[in-house]
Amino acid sequence: MSLAAATREAVRNQPVLYEALRAGVVNYTAAADSLDVEGDREAIATALRRFAADLAEPQAVGERSIRVRLHSTVEAVGSDALLAVDGAGLRVSDEPSDEPGELGLDGRTAVRVTGDVDTRLLSVVLARLRIAEIPVAAAGSTDEAMVVVVPRREGPTVVQLIETVAGSG
Repeated sequence: MSLAAATREAVRNQPVLYEALRAGVVNYTAAADSLDVEGDREAIATALRRFAADLAEPQAVGERSIRVRLHSTVEAVGSDALLAVDGAGLRVSDEPSDEPGELGLDGRTAVRVTGDVDTRLLSVVLARLRIAEIPVAAAGSTDEAMVVVVPRREGPTVVQLIETVAGSG
């Protein structure tokens, strides 16, 4: 494998570095030092520069037409789910429960987004929630909807964050 190919592979295994290269905010020599690639430091830095030049700029989430709803109580279910993965699902519940939730959903709320939704929006929202240190209990999206389950007290903040990210707030 060439030095350039080894460098690209090492970068693809580090998503933060990959995104930093796409954004153009990398000290190439320092990045070369951080990679587990055999070779001359300057040659690796040059490979990083060339790889960065080939990467497309990150797509902006842009203006979107969305509708955001806050569902204050969610519960675990097997079917009729708002969000389901591998047979376990969540649905909106009209009545809060004092029983411990099967999926640790006590005190959680679902934020449902419909409209111009895709995985890029979900990815950006999850990144922003991580930066805001808001824990996510579950998340998912389809072509028509996106759901993020967060602590109940964070619900209004998450609604505002999603509207800001989507450019509709």
